[in-house]
Amino acid sequence: MKTMILSSLAAATVLITLGATVAQAQPRDCAGFSNRADFFSSIGLDDAAGFWSTLATECAASNWPEEDRRTVKESVRALAEEAGYERPEREVVEAAAEAAGVELPARRPGKGKKGKGKGMKGDRRDR
Repeated sequence: MKTMILSSLAAATVLITLGATVAQAQPRDCAGFSNRADFFSSIGLDDAAGFWSTLATECAASNWPEEDRRTVKESVRALAEEAGYERPEREVVEAAAEAAGVELPARRPGKGKKGKGKGMKGDRRDR
């Protein structure tokens, strides 16, 4: 009985460890960059659309789907600096979307909240 319990605990520990490793090394889907390029193009922000389209091409050419998130973020940051790309302000995106008659996707909870840090326990009370 003791052996079964210990082997069950060991198996659970291995699964949890493997799960954490897989969660950290999630591959990047290049389609996300293309989707963002298409969105910016649909609202008329051609500079932003061009940048994200370039990222989609670079993603496929450099095999980013096999890289970890940190490597991809560093590559995106380097390309943004190299191209002089600055993310459009939220107000600019909202105005362009309204002018184009495009509905913005819903914001994810916790994104863009000014004055609140990530992971603050106070953020969780109202959920």
